[in-house]
Amino acid sequence: MAKLLEELISDLSVNKILGDKKITITGIAYHSQKVRPNYLFVALEGSKTSGIQFIEEALAKGAVAIASNQIIPNWNNKATYLQVAEPRIFLAQVANKFYNFPTRRIKLIGVTGTNGKTTTAYLIKSILDTAGKTSGLLGTIKHFDGENWLKAENTTPESLDIIQILTKLEHKGINYCVLEVSSHGLELHRVFGLRFSVGVFTNLTQDHLDFHKTIEAYKNAKLKLFAGLDKKAIAIVNRDDDLAYEIDQISQARIIYYSLKNPAEITAKILDLTPLGTKLILNSEGTEVAMNLRLPGTPNVYNLLAAAGVGLALGISLATIKTGIEKVKFIPGRLERVENDKGLLVFVDYAHSPDALKNLLMTARAFTKKRVLILFGCGGNRDKTKRPIMGRIATELADFVVLTSDNPRDEDPQKIIEDIKTGITKSNFEVVPDRYRAIKRILTLAQMGDIVLIAGKGHEDYQIIGNEKRHFDDKQVVKQILES
Repeated sequence: MAKLLEELISDLSVNKILGDKKITITGIAYHSQKVRPNYLFVALEGSKTSGIQFIEEALAKGAVAIASNQIIPNWNNKATYLQVAEPRIFLAQVANKFYNFPTRRIKLIGVTGTNGKTTTAYLIKSILDTAGKTSGLLGTIKHFDGENWLKAENTTPESLDIIQILTKLEHKGINYCVLEVSSHGLELHRVFGLRFSVGVFTNLTQDHLDFHKTIEAYKNAKLKLFAGLDKKAIAIVNRDDDLAYEIDQISQARIIYYSLKNPAEITAKILDLTPLGTKLILNSEGTEVAMNLRLPGTPNVYNLLAAAGVGLALGISLATIKTGIEKVKFIPGRLERVENDKGLLVFVDYAHSPDALKNLLMTARAFTKKRVLILFGCGGNRDKTKRPIMGRIATELADFVVLTSDNPRDEDPQKIIEDIKTGITKSNFEVVPDRYRAIKRILTLAQMGDIVLIAGKGHEDYQIIGNEKRHFDDKQVVKQILES
């Protein structure tokens, strides 16, 4: 694939051009190590480094055009230089043009919200695949490009990566893709210019205030997905969340509501909640179908309703939706049971926000007449205001809590734990900073009939301490300890 630079930037906002516009571009990169001969390199501004620092490396690897938001003196025509106001928006625009706007042909389904994005996305993919609508997936755990499952660096990849995966799906004849849309992804223009056929809203609670600073800014980032939907799109919205009203006010899309508490197009009656799953009756405007959801807890019923809403919006029958839902045995790291021969009920979960932790504990409480034990910590270099809130929630809703390290990053693990403790008024907790020892401790405390929750990291198979990323898998550690 090759296009003239002049053609690529013909209707884009470029403040200044130094050099030849009539050059051939054979590819685009924002990472200097991925540059090849005749590439356009877009220098992005990161939180710790600037792409400007890697321009020389990009040129050495064969870049013939460079785009950044800075004016570089004494350029000397080493390559064509484009000075743009917002490199991330420019990257999204130029990538879309280079790859011929794939979302004009692929139906893109965006899922946003504080909690439930991953589970909802997996359920949607299962429904689509069951209906014969093979789909791609881009999300927190992994990305599926139609051929391989790829490791996910970010929940929502950079715009170029998304567009390249969509293009690969299109070449394979795959016309659907499910994308988890994070608030970071929306604020950093990673989905800029993409056309969503369906937008899904799960819920909104406090998270990521280290990045957004205020809950209002966080909310406004989420709303961008729905403000960007056109009149042909459909929004699947949780009516039980206060944000539903605001989505209705700003979106041109047709809205389909789902709810467990209010009148809506899609509702459900829960018949039985167990640690192994949920029996329920799904109701879609008067038509009912019984389902056995293998994922435990009321929050997962909300995820099911959202996924069913997408299926119905795309013309998939309730019978097929039922089959697709019931195929999903578990979601990695999302209230995932760790099988063991000790008869203990141990679950690993990704809960790392106050509301997610609350939902996790209330779900577990519904499953047992005995104790709920939980282990958790908070990530370093992240929203500090949620730490005492999570400490209070854990000690109020659990019978016993073990406080430990999550991904401390550049912070002192003990200092993070002290922040958590400021919200605690009870004495039903213990501090074990080393995560391996903490897991061993909580498993030692567990008795038959108790539920043990290992929270915070879920599917992650690493722990970040300082600048070092060490292998650490909660599920693997639990199995190792129980087997020994």
